[in-house]
Amino acid sequence: MEEHTPELPVLLTSRSTGGETMQEITPVTLPVTAISLPSPYLMNLSDPEPVNLIRKLQGTLSRLKRHQKYVKSLQSDVEAELNKQVDFLSKVVMEVEPSGTLHPSLSIWIRNNLEDVTKKLLGLMSKVRVPRDKQKKKPSPDYQDSDGGHRGIICLPGIHENEEDLKRLPVFRYVRGKFMKLSNEMQICLLSFAVFPENQEVNRTMLMYWWIGEGILGVQRGDLPAEFKPEDSVKYILDEFLMQKLIEPVANKRKVEPNSYKMTPFVHSSVVLLSKEMGLFDMYRRGEKPSMRQSELNKVCLVEGSSSQAEAKDKKMYKAERIETVFNVSERYPDFIFKWFSMGNSMKVLYLGRWERSEREVEVDSRRVMKNLSSMTRLRFLSFQGISTIQNFSRSACKLSRLIVLDLRGCYNLEQLPNDIDKLKDLVYLDMTGCDALESIPMRLTRLSRLEVLKGFVVSDDSEIACKLTTLKRLVKLRKLSLTIDRGDFGLHELIVAIESFDALERLKVRWGSGFSLSKKQQENDAGRTIEKQEGIEESVSKSFKHHLPKKLKKLDLQRFPDSELPDCLQPQNILSLEKLHLGSSRRLKRFGGSLPEKPTEYSVKVLRLTCLQKLKVEWRELMGTYFPKMAFFETYECPRVTFCPFDRDGIWRRGSHYG
Repeated sequence: MEEHTPELPVLLTSRSTGGETMQEITPVTLPVTAISLPSPYLMNLSDPEPVNLIRKLQGTLSRLKRHQKYVKSLQSDVEAELNKQVDFLSKVVMEVEPSGTLHPSLSIWIRNNLEDVTKKLLGLMSKVRVPRDKQKKKPSPDYQDSDGGHRGIICLPGIHENEEDLKRLPVFRYVRGKFMKLSNEMQICLLSFAVFPENQEVNRTMLMYWWIGEGILGVQRGDLPAEFKPEDSVKYILDEFLMQKLIEPVANKRKVEPNSYKMTPFVHSSVVLLSKEMGLFDMYRRGEKPSMRQSELNKVCLVEGSSSQAEAKDKKMYKAERIETVFNVSERYPDFIFKWFSMGNSMKVLYLGRWERSEREVEVDSRRVMKNLSSMTRLRFLSFQGISTIQNFSRSACKLSRLIVLDLRGCYNLEQLPNDIDKLKDLVYLDMTGCDALESIPMRLTRLSRLEVLKGFVVSDDSEIACKLTTLKRLVKLRKLSLTIDRGDFGLHELIVAIESFDALERLKVRWGSGFSLSKKQQENDAGRTIEKQEGIEESVSKSFKHHLPKKLKKLDLQRFPDSELPDCLQPQNILSLEKLHLGSSRRLKRFGGSLPEKPTEYSVKVLRLTCLQKLKVEWRELMGTYFPKMAFFETYECPRVTFCPFDRDGIWRRGSHYG
C-alpha cells in the first residue's frame, strides 16, 4: 500500500471577500493518504462502517473543493491534491459498493485514520467562509437572523466554578429564593437555561418545542390559566421569569414583544449550580471544559468535543436505556449517539440540530440515524434543525407514534417526506421552515388529525399524489399555516378560495416563489383595467367578492404576491377581525382598493408592516385616519410612496411615542 502525505499550507490575511471579512487561517497539515486497493483485498465481510467512513470523507472532500474556489489565496496545488483524492475515493466506493466489504486490515486502518482526517477537513472548512450569496443553497428569508449567523457557541469557564464563593453572593441567595417559590414544572423551565452559554440569545419557539417534549407544556397544569395553548403557556412562564428579573428580553425594535431572551452571567452561574444540585444537568466541573455527562435525572448535553470522549467511542453508554433527553449544545458530529438508540426506549427529547439561529454546521450520517430512530417509541420531540445532511425523513422514522413535535427547520437539503407520514398520529407541530429543496408534500399528511401547526407547506405543479392546499381543510385543528406557492396560476384569489373553509386557522403566512408568472389577464388589468374574455375568467371575477378569509384569522403575512390591487375581501374595510397584517416584497401593488372609504373603517388591525412595496402609494392620514384607525404599531421599509408618516429613523411608529 503506497502512502503519500502532502502538506496543505493555507494562510489567509484578513481582507474583505464578498462583503465578509476572512479570518486568518493557520497552516494545516492533513495526513491524506492515497489508498491502493487491489482486488485481492475485497472480501465478503459484514462490517459496513469502513464504507460509511469513506463516503463521509468523499463528501467532505467534495464540499471543501467547492468552498475553496471562492478563496483566491488557496493555492492551486491544494485543488489538484483534492481532485486526486476525490477521484481515487470515488473509485474505491465504486469497487466496494457491490459487496459492501473490505479486507479486515484495511477496515482497521480506515477506522483509525479516515474519521480523524474528515474532522480536520471539516475544521478547515469552518475557517474558509463562503460568501452568503455564493452558496448553492440559501436559507429561506423566514429563517434568517439579524446577526448574520456567523457567531459560534463559546463555552467559557463560568463564575459557577468557584461554588463556595458563589453561594456567599447576594445574587445566588436571590435566585435560590425565587427558584424555591416556583412550581416543579417552572423550576425545570428555569433550570433549562443552564445548558446555554451566559448572555446567549434563546428563542421562545425553541423553548416551547423543548418543554412540550419534556411534558411540561401541552397538558393542563394547576399553576397556569385554563385553556392555554403551548404558545400562551411559554409566554406566561417567560413573563414570570422577566418579572422576577431572572432573565432579560433581547431588544428588537421591530418586534412588538420580545421573542428571544438571555440570562446574565451571575444569574446564569446560580442557575447552573442549582441545576447541578438538583441533578438535572451536569456539564460543568471545576477546572474543566464543559463535557458530556449523564445527569442523575437522565439528561445528556452534547458539547464541543463530545464525539472524542470515551463514552462516544464505546459500543454503549452506561445506563443508556435510562436516558430521557439528549440536547446538542455545541457538538458538530453528534451521530455517535446512534449507539444508544437500540436501548433508548425511555428517550422523550432528541435535539440533534442547532438550537441557536446561526450557521453553525452540524454533521450526521442521516441514513444511520433514520434507520435507528424507530426503536425510540416514547420520543415526543425530535429536532434536526439546521442539519444540512438530512435529505429525507425515512419511513422507519414514521414509527414514532408518540411524536408531538417534528422540527426540520433549516434542513435546506431535505427533498422529500415519506408517503406514510400519517403514522405519526400524535403529531401536533410540523415545522419545515427553510426547507427550500422540498417540492411537494405527501397527500396522507391530511390524515394527521391532531396537527395544529404546519410550517413550510409547498404549493407546486406536481403529481396527483402531492397534497393540495384545499385538502388541508381536513385538518380541523389547524390554526397556524405557512406556505410557499410555486404555481404559475395561483394568485391571491386562488389562495382565498382555497383557505376560506379553514375554520380554525388563526395565523397565515404566504410567500410566492419564482415559479409564479403573471398571466395575460393580470397584465391587462394593470394596463387599462380591462378584462380579457378568456374561458372561465368572467366567472372567476364575478365570484371573487363572495369569498372571504377564515373567520378566526388574526394574523396575515403576504410576501411577493403578484396582484397590483388587493381583492375586495382583503380590502381594509372588509376585514374586521384581523389584528396583524404584513404586506411585503410586491413589485406590483399600487393601492389597497379601488377608492378611499368615505368614513373610518372598523378594521381592528393593531400591527401593520409594509416592506419593499415600491409602487404602493398612500399617505399617513389615509392609513391612520381611514384604513387602520386602531393601529398601535407601524413599520415601513423601502416604501418610498408611503408618505408623511411620523416614524423614527428605523421606520418604526408606536402609539404614544414622541414621534406621534
